[in-house]
Amino acid sequence: MELWNKKYPDFIGYNCRITAFDLMKDKISVKAEAKVNASNLFMDQDALKNAPTKKFSGKQRKAFESVFSTVQTKYTKNVATHAAIWAKDWKNKKISVSGKTKATLISVVLHSSFSKTENELFVGHTGVLVPTKNHKYLFIEKLSFQLPYQVTRFESKEQLNDYLMGMYDTEWGQDTAKPFIMENTKLMKEYHAVSDR
Repeated sequence: MELWNKKYPDFIGYNCRITAFDLMKDKISVKAEAKVNASNLFMDQDALKNAPTKKFSGKQRKAFESVFSTVQTKYTKNVATHAAIWAKDWKNKKISVSGKTKATLISVVLHSSFSKTENELFVGHTGVLVPTKNHKYLFIEKLSFQLPYQVTRFESKEQLNDYLMGMYDTEWGQDTAKPFIMENTKLMKEYHAVSDR
């Protein structure tokens, strides 16, 4: 990190959202000029601003912000309610992922509750899932700005679910819903909670 900071004093690196979007940007379409709340993306925006090379075009940057912006939600622990609100938001923005690729965008969506009237959903982690010829899966992710890129092989989407929920279902005693996993525009069929809290 010392060597990194010496070479790039203003550039913090790329994170999961920038990396996943970069891999999928030619397959993601955003057609609506919808209202976007990109306040949660301040570190992403700083990274893109100070990167050694320009990562996204202006249009791609707007699409990035639409895909990963926060979404207003209800004060509830019901995951199905939050997943439906997330899917509706993407539908309103006309966000779609091309069916011409077998790769899918996997997003771990987290719930923040500031009060009974202030609740948001946001992508806490994301990566790209690629099926292999032998019916396994490769999950490509970037765990944080200064950690390396990582590719992990999973036997099934259930195994991917358990990995992601084990990493991100970490709040105890909070007035929030469990994280949930979206595959492209829908709740991942294999999604399930793995612990009680």
